[in-house]
Amino acid sequence: MAEFYTNQDDTLSHPRIVLELLKKITVELGTREFKGGYKKPVVNGGVTYLDYVPDSRTEYIQGIEALSDVLLPQYDDIMEKNYCEYISKVNKLNDNLSENVRMGDEEHSKFNKKKLILAKKLFRDLNLLLKRTNYLKAAIYEEGDEEE
Repeated sequence: MAEFYTNQDDTLSHPRIVLELLKKITVELGTREFKGGYKKPVVNGGVTYLDYVPDSRTEYIQGIEALSDVLLPQYDDIMEKNYCEYISKVNKLNDNLSENVRMGDEEHSKFNKKKLILAKKLFRDLNLLLKRTNYLKAAIYEEGDEEE
């Protein structure tokens, strides 16, 4: 396939990853209805099969946790405390799950609802971290300095 020229800067930097994750969480994942995963019948060529539609709550949580992992080197004392609190509460939720819980059952759904509340708080804490550290503004200036 022929290569083509674009004016866009295709370099992948830490601030760009953070911005892309923020965009995905807020624009794509955070604006959908939060529903549990389910199987939807699909007809293809006269054959009906069940297609799994992922749990939108879990996708949102995973997006926030990915952002948290990427921002780990930027954590200050406040964020470190908040993240430890998040992990502790999630571990407590995991400990309360029964051994035979299955994806999609009532217990799993309640677990996801509770974890979603914790993840939303983590997301707010991460945004406050970005504000406190002025990370995104500082990163823009640092990227501009690299070109000189």
